[in-house]
Amino acid sequence: MSTNIPALHLPRHADSLLSAEWLFLHDHLPPDDWFNPDYAYKTSTWLAMHSRIQQRQGRLQQTSNAYQDNRLDWANYKSQTLRQLSSHIDHLHGHHSIEDGQYFPRFVRNYPRLTAGFAILDNDHHTLNAALHDLQQSGRALYRATLEDQRLADTLHQQLGQVGTLLSRHLSDEEDLVIPILGLN
Repeated sequence: MSTNIPALHLPRHADSLLSAEWLFLHDHLPPDDWFNPDYAYKTSTWLAMHSRIQQRQGRLQQTSNAYQDNRLDWANYKSQTLRQLSSHIDHLHGHHSIEDGQYFPRFVRNYPRLTAGFAILDNDHHTLNAALHDLQQSGRALYRATLEDQRLADTLHQQLGQVGTLLSRHLSDEEDLVIPILGLN
């Protein structure tokens, strides 16, 4: 990225896939103003949803880390993971379905300059769906496991890390595009 572009126009995530030129709406609503009372009533629901997604992902990763570090026994690891995993995956699928079916098409119609950016978000959803499918399969294997299975726990740990990395970048990129649209309309 060019260094003569104002910092205001740079994506917030270090690994962002967004082009700085797609962040033109940040001229009117920069990230520092997203919680400003003039805009928060329009933006806070989306941001809160993303915060809850990150919290659920974080709890799953903390549970996995605790088991990997021998701070959690198998029975508690299995119970906590199963309780959290299914609702997390279901919520993500539902969230992405609403975005893909309702919000993103409307945003692209209203802001055609952002078509390529929303194509990246759509591709992320496909990548995440595949990763979530694998995670769900591992969750089913965990449910069926009658004995401690370190290899399965290692697989889940790796999958959670991959999903977490992708989610972090994706949610940031999505907010960089979507929040100014919501706040300014």
